[in-house]
Amino acid sequence: MKVRLSETGLRITEENLTELEGELKTTLPSEYRSFLQETNGGLPSPFVVDVEGAPESPTDVQVFFGLARVVESSDLRWNLRTFGGRLPAELLPIACDSGGSLFCLSLRALDAGSIIFADLAQGTPTYYFVADSISSFLSKLRE
Repeated sequence: MKVRLSETGLRITEENLTELEGELKTTLPSEYRSFLQETNGGLPSPFVVDVEGAPESPTDVQVFFGLARVVESSDLRWNLRTFGGRLPAELLPIACDSGGSLFCLSLRALDAGSIIFADLAQGTPTYYFVADSISSFLSKLRE
C-alpha cells in the first residue's frame, strides 16, 4: 500500500535544504532530502506503525515535519528548538505521534538515515529502532 500525504508544505528548494544542513552541521541522507523536496511534510494515510518493544505500540504518525510549515509545531526547526535539549544532537525529529513522542532521523555515521522512535511519555526518552530508511518507515505504515 502506498502512503499518501495530505496538507503537504510549500515546495522547498535545494537552497532551503543546504541552509538546513548548515544549521545542523551535517548532510542529510539523500533519500530523506528527496522526501522533503517531494512533500515538505504532511499528514500520512495510512498512519499506524508498529514500534517493536515500545509499550504504546502500535502508535500513529500524526504529522511529518517540514520547513516553514503553516502550523508551527509541524516545522522541523521548531521541533529542533523545542526538543533539542532532550534528544541527542544526532537525532533529527521528523514526525510525531498523537501522544507527543517523536520519530527521529539518525544523523550518526553508524546508522545514518534510520528512523528511531523517541518515546517521551515517561519523561526521560526511551529509544526504539523503527526502520533503516525513510522509505522503509513509510512502507511500515498501515491502517
